[in-house]
Amino acid sequence: MKQRILTILTLIFVGSAGIGFAEEEAAATSLKEAITKGKPILSFRYRYEDVTDDAVGEKHARASTLRTAFGYKSLPWKGFSVLLEGENIAAIGNDLYNNAGGGRCDNNGVRDRPVVADPACTNINQAYAQYLIGKTKLQLGREEIIVGDSRWVGNVGWRQNHQSFDAFTLRSDSLEWAKFFYSYVDNVSRVTGANAPMKTNLANAGFKLGKVGALTAYAYLLDYSQSSLFGKSTKSFGLEFLGSWEISDGITLLYELEYADQSDDGDNPNKIGADYNYILAGVKLKPLTIRVGYEVLGGNLEDGSLNTPLATLHKWNGWADKFLNTPPKGLKDFYVRLDGKVKSIIWTLRYHDFESDQDSEPYGSEWDGQILYRTPWDQGFGLKGAIYDADEFAADTKKFWFFTTYKI
Repeated sequence: MKQRILTILTLIFVGSAGIGFAEEEAAATSLKEAITKGKPILSFRYRYEDVTDDAVGEKHARASTLRTAFGYKSLPWKGFSVLLEGENIAAIGNDLYNNAGGGRCDNNGVRDRPVVADPACTNINQAYAQYLIGKTKLQLGREEIIVGDSRWVGNVGWRQNHQSFDAFTLRSDSLEWAKFFYSYVDNVSRVTGANAPMKTNLANAGFKLGKVGALTAYAYLLDYSQSSLFGKSTKSFGLEFLGSWEISDGITLLYELEYADQSDDGDNPNKIGADYNYILAGVKLKPLTIRVGYEVLGGNLEDGSLNTPLATLHKWNGWADKFLNTPPKGLKDFYVRLDGKVKSIIWTLRYHDFESDQDSEPYGSEWDGQILYRTPWDQGFGLKGAIYDADEFAADTKKFWFFTTYKI
């Protein structure tokens, strides 16, 4: 294990060594200018979410919330810059939902309605110092981290209180044919307001393979420090191949393959020995894109099931969020996805068919859909829905969202 970690870290720093350490021309000519001529941060997202879950009962969850992000980012001076961002999540009009709040966020005490994990909260979402050397970026502090497609690590940007990480992070694009990423994470600030202290190493290295795509090797070593979270401590090693191929004007093939092996790590009291498999094929036809995917989160009652607790989970396995935790027998998700654009309207439609990895038990199916519209004054509006039809897992669930966003 130590040898594998050392190999990955060596790749990262060898790649970074190709940088010319001559200082780039500073964006600000003085420290005063860096501070006084920085960029303010101010954005708003209002959302209404309606949820019916047959497992909870007849009462709907009706969550009307507003997220306000505010802060400031300095100009870089001699490669250094800082960013400070706060966020406030407020219930507007009502809080007729189980907000799952805890830690630094308020729990509204509602228990007879479905969960909408957007508790009222005011906190520091990001606060970090950054140093840029050529095309290598070093950051220290609290930050949102998004790795690739967020399958393993993400900021859970769909929820009003974003997930952020207390971390030291290195990103390097210094080589034209390779990219390197490493982060040591000391704590995760969860969307519910809870903290998850840890000693976690995240690393990947991506390599271009000509015009056909890119290959990424990764190691995500999660070691939680809180006894109640020991069961989430895992080590995952994997490979991902992602690419596209333009076969003619207006027709592009899309493809992706990924495999990972996950096992228990740290003080995890449970045995975990599970694989991750993902295959995607698609075609982009202006203005329509068609994708067909098959994802397997391995699991069985003897060896445990694969989980990705730092991921942006809402993005995967259906927007009804029935599989935020992988079932004990694992999960197979076969889906078809259509995406299109008509003038200023972007739409997507998805169908999922779920079953267990062990024994292939039918879990259920789901339809998801979304329509986005951006106004001439750059305000976004969206309608979104999810309908989960349960079979052998969970209960029938319907979700509907209306939201609007505006950034100054």
